[in-house]
Amino acid sequence: MWINPKLIVVSGPGFWQTERANRNFILQRRKGRGTQGFSSLLVGTWDSVLDTKPPPYRLLYQEEGSDTFLMLAACMSGQEALEDWAWLERELLTKVDNFETPSEITDFVSGKIASIVAINEVESIEATDASDMEESSGYKAAKVKFHRVFTVPEDEKLVSYYSCTCWQGRIPAQGWLYLTVNHLAFYSFILGSETKILVRWTDVTDIEKCGGMLLQDSLKVSTRQEQLSFSIFNKEGYDLIRQLANLGMRKLISEDSYHQDLNLLLKRSKNVPKKSFLKRDLDARKNTEAYRVKFCFPVEEKLDGKVECFLFTPFNKKYRFGTLYLSSNFGCFSSHVPGLVSLVIPLKDVNCVEKSSINVNHGNQDEAIVFTMKNGGKTFVFGQVSDRDFVVEKLCELLAQLKTESEDLVSQSSGSASQTSSQASGVVGGPVEIQASANTFQVTEPLMTIFRESVDLTTEAVKEILWEKHGAEFGTGISIYRTEETTNLISKGIPNKWRREVWMTFSGAIFDMQRNTGYYAALADSSLQVKSLANDEIERDLHRSLPEHPAFQANNKIGIEALRRVLSAYAARNPQIGYCQAMNIVCSVLLIYSSEEEAFWLLVAICERLLPDYYNTKVVGALVDQGVMDHLVLTHLPELHAKISDLGMLHLISLSWFLTLFLSVMPYHTAVYIIDCFFYEGAKVIFQLALTILSRNSEFLLSCRDEGEAMMGLNRYFQSILRDEPELIDPASETPIVLISNLITEAFTMFQSVTSEEIESLRLKHRLKVVQTLEDSQMKNVVRSVKTVSKFSDEEVRALFVVVKNEQLIRTSKMANDPANQDKLDSNKPFFELYKVDCDTWRQVSGLCSSWAKAEIWDVLAHRMFKIMDLNQDGFINFKDLLILLDMMSGSDIQRKLKLLYCLHLPGVVLPGELETLREDNTEVATDAADFFIEAEINLGKTARYLMEAGEHEEDAFDSGEKASLNSIQGWLIRTDSKLEMRKIPPLPQQYFVLLWKSLYALFMENSLLPETEEQQALYHSVSVVGTLLLQIGEVGQKFEKRKSNLNLEEGETLEEG
Repeated sequence: MWINPKLIVVSGPGFWQTERANRNFILQRRKGRGTQGFSSLLVGTWDSVLDTKPPPYRLLYQEEGSDTFLMLAACMSGQEALEDWAWLERELLTKVDNFETPSEITDFVSGKIASIVAINEVESIEATDASDMEESSGYKAAKVKFHRVFTVPEDEKLVSYYSCTCWQGRIPAQGWLYLTVNHLAFYSFILGSETKILVRWTDVTDIEKCGGMLLQDSLKVSTRQEQLSFSIFNKEGYDLIRQLANLGMRKLISEDSYHQDLNLLLKRSKNVPKKSFLKRDLDARKNTEAYRVKFCFPVEEKLDGKVECFLFTPFNKKYRFGTLYLSSNFGCFSSHVPGLVSLVIPLKDVNCVEKSSINVNHGNQDEAIVFTMKNGGKTFVFGQVSDRDFVVEKLCELLAQLKTESEDLVSQSSGSASQTSSQASGVVGGPVEIQASANTFQVTEPLMTIFRESVDLTTEAVKEILWEKHGAEFGTGISIYRTEETTNLISKGIPNKWRREVWMTFSGAIFDMQRNTGYYAALADSSLQVKSLANDEIERDLHRSLPEHPAFQANNKIGIEALRRVLSAYAARNPQIGYCQAMNIVCSVLLIYSSEEEAFWLLVAICERLLPDYYNTKVVGALVDQGVMDHLVLTHLPELHAKISDLGMLHLISLSWFLTLFLSVMPYHTAVYIIDCFFYEGAKVIFQLALTILSRNSEFLLSCRDEGEAMMGLNRYFQSILRDEPELIDPASETPIVLISNLITEAFTMFQSVTSEEIESLRLKHRLKVVQTLEDSQMKNVVRSVKTVSKFSDEEVRALFVVVKNEQLIRTSKMANDPANQDKLDSNKPFFELYKVDCDTWRQVSGLCSSWAKAEIWDVLAHRMFKIMDLNQDGFINFKDLLILLDMMSGSDIQRKLKLLYCLHLPGVVLPGELETLREDNTEVATDAADFFIEAEINLGKTARYLMEAGEHEEDAFDSGEKASLNSIQGWLIRTDSKLEMRKIPPLPQQYFVLLWKSLYALFMENSLLPETEEQQALYHSVSVVGTLLLQIGEVGQKFEKRKSNLNLEEGETLEEG
């Protein structure tokens, strides 16, 4: 490849070897790239360690009388270098004699090469995607090297690479760590010793940052088989590794595969360092997830950018330093001092955005932005905004986009008067579209308006006055200034009058409901009409949801019916979760204080954002938080950690306290104070509260002898927790009374170091262990379910299972409607049915396990095997069928191998077009496509009919369809036959028998291009003799059958005459 002429001082005799030279030009090869000797070994090691990545060949030009050189070309292969060398001799060397001075020759050569490079660059830019243009030359070279060194699919995407030391063995290996979407890879080459490591993210069980090795932090990556330690010379590498491992775990939990956000290519950005598009996309994904957690936004919200600035807070006339976040629907602010002030501004409510040059307090020069709202003209002022002009342009762009979307929505809704539709993003399968129709029910308002709550009216009145005062000072609704005063007020309990609004606002459920008008009503109406396992489970739990409340008792249907609709609607929205016990208890309390539709969207916020993966069939989220809680207890209550671990209490905390938000251990009117804080602060509240309860009962717990005693004592403590109402406090009670508001305040104070960011980080760490433990359990179940179908050892079955599972993960990431995803939603499916392979994967796996794959006919045989096992004709076979076929091919039972081979050549399994049918004049017979498939189905039916008559099926149960025919053939193939049953094999016509013998010969030969060995010749001779004898026997048998049938016919005619 020609490059712009580059000046180099020396020709590098220590590192380069001259291959060709003439008066002006030199062709050199890099030592260590195909050259031999100790110096070549040293140079190769040098290049690998420092990753200088020089090209193997280069072309130099030397001006006559000069000691310096110009590098003209860098070539990756010897052929390319020779072609460039021939061009130099042909096009330039013949013309240099026309110049008078050496400097003129240099100018001519430089100009000629530079013009070629310019033309190539223009052509390259025209043929390059926008994402490739952003990639640096180093990244492109690393991508090429990665695919050259490791045998991975061509579409495997390299995210980033880092200089790294691998501490494996006695001698550390210095090399390069390559991080892709699916793999972690390491490569090193030192003094002739090559180290290659390739690990799937889905096989990683733990990632831990350890103490320094030689004054440097190291990273330990654990799998089921080994532990790998790396020292990475880049700080961001550790975070990227954890992020990619987390993506791998998400695949295992819910097949949530990674997809690039191509809109990122069109996004205008500033002050963004140059990196690969994949790395930019993953960074944007990580920042967006942190942004959604911080402000509790729906999963569709994407962060566009952020900038540091000051927010003017009118309630105290001060500027607070923090970060302004911009996304597709919101502008948000969060102070750098945690909890000081935060703000959410819906862009749809913004009237205009203006620049301001005056500081609000003292009138000095300022780079400010002013948001003016539509209702009431309320303003929000941000001062000293970095890159203000660019930020204002971005805001105008977002506002214009929102306006266009709203106009499109209005035009769509006005275009359909008779029928409307509502869309909402579901967790599974993308957007869920619901056709709205006339509802058969009326949405229930908060149940507390029908069944009055027993509360102290004075306490409620005081709370309402405090909240009204707070609203007047800090604002109300979505754009309230969220301050420490707000936190203190919520910890005292929200008045019932305000509770629904506060819950909806701070949980982010209000945003989902506003975007999806009419979605719940239509979904609830349709979901009740569907019979499903989830609806059956819901019906079973309805009357034990909250029996102490009159709305959920047998004589009142209002609460029960509303609860049924909400739970059924959510099960239809998110089939991966469906329904889980504890959802009914939480939802019952939501219905008391909020309307039916609001309760649905609050449940969405809990299940999909605040407590992710808690309510799926494996309660993965609760198990993950069990590990998080264990870490927090070890950190904050070390003296209690060992005792709690011995008692085995942590699983009760996560599955009882957390799963029901303490509703299972406290009266709902007390636990609702915790739910208030939970919707405002997020999941960290339940951890802070659990730590406080354990801390308060530490002396009692340390003296407990078993788990039962500990839980009974804690239950007594929970009964002593009361809400803030004077009438509930009994002065004569011997049990110390604990006010729930005081307990919450104490939790916030004692464990304020427990932040949402720390919780998310710990969840990521423990998710690896939990998910891999569940995967190990699943693998044991699958191995146990197929234990009797093959003679493979458990270790061999596990190895095959890992391959099938990983291939399925790759396939499901590309196919949204893969049958394997749907099967996992059915709990009645056998374990082996949950893991399937397509025809390509079957061909690859079986090709590695059987010697038959060496034969040229292998692809045909593999396809026929797959066809026999694919009874559903959906293009997949399950793990059990795969084992059966592999056991037949790879086992030692010759009889089963012959039976399989015979079955693969039965009429119907072999298509008519695969037979070499010739006329007497040696011309091929032409057939119509329809006739071709009809003949194949007829032949398949004949074979199945014979098996039925031989006793394989009952007469009245026989079906002549292709699926039933394949089922008959498969049943005959996999069954174990007695000696008598071995005689009842389907007949094989002569043409099919000849084809069988050709296949047998092809399996012996393996490769027709190679000469036959003596052993192969002997085998071929034996096969020919046996085949000839069998054909002769078959012909005799046919003559005997024909004669017998003629005699029977003659006897019949004689009887008729008589």
